Formats: sequence, C-alpha cells, structure tokens
Amino acid sequence: MKTIGQKIKELRRSKGLSQKDLADKLDVTSQAVSKWETDSSLPEMTMLPDIASIFGVQIDDLFEYSTEKRYESIGKKIEFGKLLTNAEFESEECFLMKEAEADPTNHDAVSLLADLYRYQGDCLKKKSVRYAKKALELMPNEKGDINNICFGSNGKLFDWAASNHHDLIEELRRILRANPENKRIYFYLLDNLIDDGRLREAREVLKESREVNPDELNDFYEVFIKEHEEGFEAARKDYEKLSKKFKDNWRVLFSIANTFSHHEKYEEAIEYWQMTFDCMDKPRYTDPFESMALCCIRMGDNKRAAGYYQKQLDLLRTDWDAKYGAEVDRLKDKIRSLQ
Repeated sequence: MKTIGQKIKELRRSKGLSQKDLADKLDVTSQAVSKWETDSSLPEMTMLPDIASIFGVQIDDLFEYSTEKRYESIGKKIEFGKLLTNAEFESEECFLMKEAEADPTNHDAVSLLADLYRYQGDCLKKKSVRYAKKALELMPNEKGDINNICFGSNGKLFDWAASNHHDLIEELRRILRANPENKRIYFYLLDNLIDDGRLREAREVLKESREVNPDELNDFYEVFIKEHEEGFEAARKDYEKLSKKFKDNWRVLFSIANTFSHHEKYEEAIEYWQMTFDCMDKPRYTDPFESMALCCIRMGDNKRAAGYYQKQLDLLRTDWDAKYGAEVDRLKDKIRSLQ
C-alpha cells in the first residue's frame, strides 16, 4: 500500500505542481514537502485539510486503503449520500474499472461500478434542478427550465409515449429469458406493467411467477392488480386480510403501507409503516419513518413529522453507525424546517 507521502507525490505530479509550488501554497519549505514524499516525516494533522483541498480530494483519499477497505469506502459514500467531486468520482471509477478488467467475474467490482454510475447520475440530476431554479428566477416561465426541474426530480410526465415503460419491460423480459434464476425480476415486471395499465399481461406474469417463483409477495400482487381493475375500496378488505396473514413479513406490509399512502389513507398507512418497521431484522431500513413523516406533513402535523424524522436520524446512528454525511445533514435540515 502507498504511504501518505507517496500519495502526496502522486497527487502533486497529477496536478503538474513542483515541490516548491506545493510548498508555497501550504506556506512551508520545499524541504518539508520533500521529506513527506520520501517518508522522512509526516505533515501535521492540521495541514491535511489544506493538502486535500489543493488536490480536490477528501482527507481520506490521502491515505491508502486495502482493496477490501476501498470497496467498503466507496459503498459507504454512496449509501450515505456523500457528494463526490469530479476528481473523486474519476478516482473511484478508475479503481473499479481496473478491478473489473483484472477479473471480469468480480461481481463486487462490476455491481459497485453500476451503483457508482447510478449515484453520480442522481447527484447530477440534483445539480440540474438547482441551476434550473436559478435560471427560472432569471427568466420566468421558460419551458426548458421547468422541464429540468420536473425531470431532474423524477416528476410525472403526462406523455403516454414518452412516459410508458415499454423498453424497460422488454429488457426485463430479455434478462429473465436469458437466465430464469433472476426471479426477483417478476416483481419489477409487475410494477411496470401495472403502472402502464397492462393488467392482462400483469396477470399472465403473476401466474408464471406463482409457478416458478414461490414468494409471499405474489399474494400482494394478486390484490394489487384487483385494485387497479376494480378500485381501491373494492380491494381494501383484501389488503387488511393480507396484513393479518403476513403480519411478520415486512416486505408484504411495506407494499400494503405504500398502497394506503397512495390513496391518502394516512393514519392507516402510518399503522402499516410501523408494523413494517417492527418486524424488520437489524440493521433496519429507514424508509418507514421517512414515509410516516411524509404522511404527517400531508395531514398538516409538522410536529409529529419532525418526531419521525428524528427517529430516522436515531436509526441511522444505532443501526448503520452513520453520524455524519449528506443524509444526516438532510434529516437535520428537515427537522429544523418543521420546528
């Protein structure tokens, strides 16, 4: 593994800086920089933020990790919403690409690379929204700026041809045909078929799923399709029966809670969200508390909503050891705004 001195030397050269250039920026002598790079001495801890800032990296990036730790570090950045600079993204991308090229069967590298691209795409969408809002302030009612705000926020597009999931559905079907072991795809197929109103096809997929993919979620989708055929009230009692039958299955309860939330049955939805959380194994997901908070906001109960966001924040600390990061900051901002 590289020492911090070797990392500084590598970063300095990548920026086209001489030892004197770096020394001048840090207000130290060239000899001091030389000693760091030859591992004769170490920079003071108080200087690390300035060194990282000059190179456009995080302090952590000045230290070399084992391959296992590097994977873990990238995963943590994605999981907790760590905004990546261009230099950080390129560094992590390069590392994972080399790992995948060295061993094309390395699932962890290939999968994490997909996570990295998806995450960076989400971050770029947020930037698009931020600047589209500024553009709209400069020139109100511009369609392109409004589109960027909506699309960057994953908003609804009222355009049948553009908003349907045809291509995704066909791709999911191809993946399933190529390898039937991808049984989870049945539920993704059902979600997209139902959202597109293709209920006849959804019933055919559900029938096939019941035959080759024994899973309690099949029971939920039976009712979910009925709801879209006959309306929520016609399926309501079926959902209630499901919640009793699968009272220890958080995945089924999660789906039921989602459905009640969609139909503005917020108090009942909160009960189902709580049931969902109560039967999760640790580490538990934060989604139920986020959803309960949103239900309370919709009902105009900001104080109660702040309490659920606080529970979400506490859960991040207890179950995920997340004390800092973008997600923690987001929740603190939510709580402050509601109070």
